Amino acid sequence: MSHSGMQRVGRRKTETESTVEPAMAAGAARLGSYLRKLRQGYGYTLRKVEEHAVSLGEAIDNSQLSRFEKGKAVPSFEKLRALARVFNVPVQNFSDVLDLEEYQQLKPESSNYAALLKAGSELMSKGEAGRAYVTYERALEIAESIDGTGSREMAAEARWRTACALKALGKLYMSEHELREILKDRQHLAPKTQLRTLLQLGYLYRELGDLYLASVLVRECLELAREQGDLATQAGVLNSLGNILHDEQRQADAGESYHEALAILEKLEGYSEMKATVMTNLGGCLVATGRFEQGLEMLREARGRAQQTGFLRVAALALTHMAEAWIQQRDHTQARQFLVESDALASRADGCLHIQFLNAYHRWAIVREEDNRTGEKIAFGRLRHLRSLIQRRFPEVDAFDRHVERIRR
Repeated sequence: MSHSGMQRVGRRKTETESTVEPAMAAGAARLGSYLRKLRQGYGYTLRKVEEHAVSLGEAIDNSQLSRFEKGKAVPSFEKLRALARVFNVPVQNFSDVLDLEEYQQLKPESSNYAALLKAGSELMSKGEAGRAYVTYERALEIAESIDGTGSREMAAEARWRTACALKALGKLYMSEHELREILKDRQHLAPKTQLRTLLQLGYLYRELGDLYLASVLVRECLELAREQGDLATQAGVLNSLGNILHDEQRQADAGESYHEALAILEKLEGYSEMKATVMTNLGGCLVATGRFEQGLEMLREARGRAQQTGFLRVAALALTHMAEAWIQQRDHTQARQFLVESDALASRADGCLHIQFLNAYHRWAIVREEDNRTGEKIAFGRLRHLRSLIQRRFPEVDAFDRHVERIRR
């Protein structure tokens, strides 16, 4: 792992009972809190975790775990790997938890639940997913401190938004965990809450590369949204279905889903970001199916809308698709220009690692076609760095992984 958080953990491979250094205290506390929530989510006592670890052939003393949970000691990588097996989570989660500590100082102190949700939504629309994450985290704390039946829906709403922020930050497995926590209380939640949660899980599985499971969940959600007459959700589901079909190389079917989503959104007030997103996806799909001018025009409009309203991530993606359009036309000069513009926007917004990877992949493909050996080495190094940071799966990631595997052989 090359995440900064895992690097910090890695330095303590033999220091599971050492006093935590002041500089690491906040990270240790956050990691400890996360371990405690995992344990409580399973309904385990400290002793039960120890017994379960032993049954898996691992050694974790319950007193050690207590110190970890209190932030008084940092687990070694071996201990984290054992705990990952006990709680059935990727060890990557622990690195992600530590990475999120950098946003902790931005966490608001407000106790106004509604105001926190509103503030978080505004931050997400600006591409500030890190600040939105700690804002929603605070809202979740407020909801969980309230008694009464309504608090369940409040907690589910805050947790769903937390999952969305984590997804935007590229913390996909942590996002999945939050969504599954919501579904544990499924029988007590409103149908709309269940639908949104299942849909977000569908989004996640697509990004993790499980297109079959993603398709099953998304199609189920489309039926539920139609039953409930929820047009906005139908549009979101159709956009997601289009993305899955695109990844399956079924461009014509993807285009139909995008068209249907856009037709629904044109009937609704607001939803500016979603409209720009669907237009971006549809524009890229039109280019891929040979309708270059029509697709490029839609991408220009989507980019203009996104930049005008401050949706930097969507604008960056539109520019990437515009670069892809020019690559298809074998105009590398135009393509490079749009890749530079896309990177400039992507670097200013959270949750754009996949866009930066796409841009680097296209540069790599261009210099390889031009037989530029020096440029190829530079582009390849950039790609390897970005690949170590990204959890999301999509065709370009898989193609790069296959290339690296061939080199290793």
